[in-house]
Amino acid sequence: MFYEVRVFNAKGDLKKVVTPKKLSNRFWKGGEQNLIDFSDKGNRSQEWGNQKNSKDEYQLEDS
Repeated sequence: MFYEVRVFNAKGDLKKVVTPKKLSNRFWKGGEQNLIDFSDKGNRSQEWGNQKNSKDEYQLEDS
């Protein structure tokens, strides 16, 4: 299921509206290129912890 998408410019004015039908057609024409590969199911919790720590380090350095 796709929902209507509204695209705004930097000023906040409505630029265009993309209908659910157009979104659906675009998705199905793309085929498997749009799908996310979940086959690599490594230990994501450790990876998430490492990313979170490194993000905290960058925030400290920027301050």
